Amino acid sequence: MAKVLLVNPALAYSTWNAGFKQPSPDNIFIRLGLAYLAGALKARGHEVSLADLRTLSGWEEYEELVKRMSPEFIGVTMHSVEFTPAVEAAKRAKKLLPKVVTVAGGIHPTMFPEECLETGAFDYAMQGEGEISFPLLVEDPSQFPKYFWGEAPDLDKVPFPDREIWTDFKTRINCEPFGISQFSFPLPMAEIINARGCPYNCKFCCGPGEHQLYTKVTESGKRVPYIRGRSVSNVIAEIEMLIEKYGIKSAMFHDDQFIMNPQWVSEFIKELHKSGLVKRGFKWVTSSRADIICRNDELIGKMADAGLLLLIVGFESFSPRILQWFGKGVTPEQNSRAAEILHKHNIKVWANYILGIPTDTGWHKEDDLMTVEGVLRADPVHFSPAFYTPVPGSGLYDFYKSNRLIIGDEGNERLSNRGAMDAKVKGVDYEFLKALMVTDTIFA
Repeated sequence: MAKVLLVNPALAYSTWNAGFKQPSPDNIFIRLGLAYLAGALKARGHEVSLADLRTLSGWEEYEELVKRMSPEFIGVTMHSVEFTPAVEAAKRAKKLLPKVVTVAGGIHPTMFPEECLETGAFDYAMQGEGEISFPLLVEDPSQFPKYFWGEAPDLDKVPFPDREIWTDFKTRINCEPFGISQFSFPLPMAEIINARGCPYNCKFCCGPGEHQLYTKVTESGKRVPYIRGRSVSNVIAEIEMLIEKYGIKSAMFHDDQFIMNPQWVSEFIKELHKSGLVKRGFKWVTSSRADIICRNDELIGKMADAGLLLLIVGFESFSPRILQWFGKGVTPEQNSRAAEILHKHNIKVWANYILGIPTDTGWHKEDDLMTVEGVLRADPVHFSPAFYTPVPGSGLYDFYKSNRLIIGDEGNERLSNRGAMDAKVKGVDYEFLKALMVTDTIFA
């Protein structure tokens, strides 16, 4: 048995001592990837603890925790935007415990394993999924090269996430996570994920990274995307466990695209009714694309009848030029129709959209005006705007980099910060964009 410390370096969109007073998914939600790793490690007899930087007062308290836990292995997950605190966490642990083995995991090491190793903070960089390979590395590190691909697991055979590595988990699920002024979910609320990966190739998104994160090796030895979900029975079993153990009344499904397989969704809805979960008042929220909503009007209605209260829609833009530039595969008309369908079924709309996008013909103010007008017409319960960021690994990154359109530091970490509302690309009037902001939080 080994002692393993898992580190959540989520300071990019949160802070030290984040607390629960200000509703925010970045402050409240746990990290399911770490919870899955903890479940897999414990299933093989290992002792697991957590250092969530958001819950600590600073690096001094982190170091005290590392000394107290005295782990033999440290696993640090990271998105690119978390690179600096992730590296710092590993370096400080190594200074305190020279023999500790540090492992980087998550989407950034998947895409840039050598960058992680070059810091000197990590002994290993694990690419892809870790539920099978990380416990094996803990048991015998000598069997692994410095960076390697984790074996993709059968999702129905993976232990349910061990959410209680967050010792304050029961408090978290009773905290309002969204802070929307006109809407809130019944609490306690838990997080669940069914499907891993996204089959689409939108050029603004880090789709290539997603496709790298979830992969498998074919018989010919080629590594290919491996996007898949769990069985309906497995998901229902987890919901029932969460209700029995924690009394949850709602859930956030973190799937990138919940309706990838309409037949699966239909079966899921039937089981929600058959199991009595709908009658017991179970409610949920998830995500979808506008074109999928348009193709599944009847199914959307059935989802509403089965407890779906809110749908997060990636509209991105209502400008034909921008939607085409993004390779979104959706039209402004489909965006508007999707909102109409959701309102018809009494499902609240969460609108994701992007402003400030220069194309090969430059930035056009009218694109952003069309987008804001379209979003207002969609009448969402929550507006979630972002300024366009050329994310490393995305299809459009090379265009902005080669044309020297990126403002400031071109590093992976800064350009992965899609939530920062600052100037990202040249030729955009950001003061004009700030005037287009719509605020709907309880802090408005």
